[in-house]
Amino acid sequence: MKIKLLRLLVLGAILSLGFTVPLSKTLKIDKQKSKITVKGTSNLHEWEESVTSFDGELNVKKEDNIITSYNASTLNFYSKSISSSNSIMDNKTQDALKVDKFPIINFKSQQIREVKDLKGKKQIVVIGNLTMAGITKAMEVDGISSILPNGGVYFEGKKEISMTDYGIDPPTALLGTLKVGNKVTIIFNIYFN
Repeated sequence: MKIKLLRLLVLGAILSLGFTVPLSKTLKIDKQKSKITVKGTSNLHEWEESVTSFDGELNVKKEDNIITSYNASTLNFYSKSISSSNSIMDNKTQDALKVDKFPIINFKSQQIREVKDLKGKKQIVVIGNLTMAGITKAMEVDGISSILPNGGVYFEGKKEISMTDYGIDPPTALLGTLKVGNKVTIIFNIYFN
């Protein structure tokens, strides 16, 4: 009986010293604030499209209500929502991505590494897998993250990819006289809350 009481007193003393247990929390993308853009080139001009429908989440570890580390993230881009101000280009993009067969472009992180502290921001590397048009490839995405005043996270970064790595033939138009370049850059400005 005395041993049990002593154990309870020791446990109570440890807990009263401010010992905290890290908690895991899942943050969701704020779709209103976030923006994802795809940029590329052609033999005539540069072009840009926006991803207008996407979702995702970021799992973080918190201690004393402060984010101490990033655990994992998942992003889904809905292929049919990639659009520009040009309907012909939109149709060519959808055909190239085979949107009826592969409606979702998915990125799932395996690891998020902090590289450098930048005075309130962190340079990070997100390591994961991108699945597009049915093909999955490992990739690393460099970016900058910051903790927002509301406890959320902001992430900005960009990644250049080759369409042919994912079995996508760069679109052409005007009987082949307009040719899109193989490399595109995906630009992320994502808010998680």
